[in-house]
Amino acid sequence: MEEQQHYHPEPGTSLFQMNLDAQNSYHLRSSASWAKLLGVTGIILGLLFCILSAIAIGKLNSYNASSYSYRRGTFDSMFGSSMAATRTGLWILVITGVIFIVGGIFSFNFGNKVNAALRSNDQQGLNSGFAALRNYYAIRSITLILILLLFLISFGSAA
Repeated sequence: MEEQQHYHPEPGTSLFQMNLDAQNSYHLRSSASWAKLLGVTGIILGLLFCILSAIAIGKLNSYNASSYSYRRGTFDSMFGSSMAATRTGLWILVITGVIFIVGGIFSFNFGNKVNAALRSNDQQGLNSGFAALRNYYAIRSITLILILLLFLISFGSAA
């Protein structure tokens, strides 16, 4: 019987046989550190957006209920639409804060999982870290698409 010859590509030339060398490992560690910083910053900024917007919405509601009650009809006709626009803007800021928090969590998870995987030489941990990075990019992509659509809608309605 003839022995079958199997093609064995050079190490590192096939996608499924890639290895991390010292330089790639360094760059991946550095990226993971920046991702953790980006994650913490995104979470803090998102929390600030949500907290400050909630305070402003509360102030706006109490201002609307108690102030200018003696000339309510004039006030509502003059400032009613700007109050609604302000309230809408604050709710958009809350949604933006939540998006920042979710993106920050995925970015932070990527950084933690990749650092841990590189320290322990754990392939599953590395895969999990890259899955978190994929989720981060998915959140950012969806956010940018929604923003683009909102711009298109607003320009279309303004024209």
